[in-house]
Parts: sequence; C-alpha cells; structure tokens
Amino acid sequence: MIDAGKKLKVIGRAGVGVDTIDIAEAKARGIKVFNAPGSNSRSVAEHAIGLMFALARMIPAADASMKAGKWEKKLFKGIELEWKTLGVLGYGNVGRVVAGLAAGLGMKVLIWSRTMPSSISCEWMADIQELFSRADFISVHLPRTAETEYLVRKDLLGAMKKTAFLVNTARGGIVHEKDLLDALNSGILAGAGLDVFEGEPAPMPALVGHPRVIATPHIAALTKEAQQRAGVMIAEQIIQWSSKI
Repeated sequence: MIDAGKKLKVIGRAGVGVDTIDIAEAKARGIKVFNAPGSNSRSVAEHAIGLMFALARMIPAADASMKAGKWEKKLFKGIELEWKTLGVLGYGNVGRVVAGLAAGLGMKVLIWSRTMPSSISCEWMADIQELFSRADFISVHLPRTAETEYLVRKDLLGAMKKTAFLVNTARGGIVHEKDLLDALNSGILAGAGLDVFEGEPAPMPALVGHPRVIATPHIAALTKEAQQRAGVMIAEQIIQWSSKI
C-alpha cells in the first residue's frame, strides 16, 4: 500500500496494533501513522470473559449436542467463575478492563506484566511461572514483540493445573501453538479459548478443530461500538494533525 500510494500522507489504523504496518518505511517517507489505543478495550475484554464462560460451561459443545438432536445433560457439568483465580498477562488498556470485569465476578485476579504497574488494584506477580501454576484461567493481553514472541510455550503450559484454561485474544505468535496442541493432547490443561492465531486466516486445523478448543476468527475487537470509537479517534487525530500543517 505504501508503494502504491504515491501521494499518501496518513495511515490510520482503526485499532491498537500496528504490527501490520511498516512503521520504519512510513516514517522514512514522511507518512504519519495514527492508531486508536483504547477504542476496542471493552470489546476485547468482554470477548475474553465470554470465552471463559464458554469454556467453563462447555456452551458450544452443549449447543452442538442439542442441534444434533441429543439431550446429554450429564456430559456438561461445568464450573463457576466465582472464587477462581485469573492470571492476566499484560496490564494495558485491555488487561485492566479484564481484571475489573473478573473481579466483579468474584474472581481472584493475578497480574503479570514486563514492568510493575505504577497503580494496580490486583496482585502483581514478578514470577510468571508461579502465576501459571496458581491460575485457573490465563488470559493473554500483550502486544506481539520480540520479547513476547512465543512467551507462552512448553515450560509455562507445563506449569498449569490440569483443570486450567488458556484464553488468547491478543495476538497470534505469543502462544506457541504446537506446544499448546501437545499440552491439550496430553491433558496438561483443560482447554483453550482462542481468537487469534499465527496463520491467519488459515490457522492450524488440528488446533482449531480440537475438541477442547473454542475458536473464533479474530473478532474480539469487532463490535459496532468499538469500530465507531476507533473511527472517531482516527478522524480527530487527522484533523488535529492537518490543522498544524
């Protein structure tokens, strides 16, 4: 797009992540790049919580069973989220909202981030492995960087309880998918809720099709409200920038 846009002056990313934009090349050509941090935080957070509920109560499997004409009530004894421990990786815009929603549900919230937040309403943990060993649910809310790529892999997955669940609504490539698949197959953890994948839009079939995985096609941020907020934020930044030219 940058090569084709000979008169391109601005790139607006209606969301947070700019990993799909060549920032260095845009800067070299004098092209401004704007994004909309915080615009989809609530949407992503609600989706993460929704995946936790779906995993805890086996909602997709129960729905599929009903649609197949079955009545398998005894197969779907779930768990409550109240009093469970949630480990949140990342305490940015989305992580904070997830922590607040989870606390409102009566969950105990543990936070791990690369640096200790200046203000935090939950328990912050310096040891990520201990967080994985204590949590009943892990929810990933980190950007994908050189430091976070494949952060969640065999060693951390192996520390999880066999009854625990992993949720990722952040970015593909933070969770090592082959290690996750191996962990699921060997019963190291109970299940996973995934909205993001390395091979989008063609993720690993064995992972997406796994009976203990609930998968959605990168839609956590896709709500009417989030898109409207993002559009307004980008437009306001462009107007402010253009007024100074």
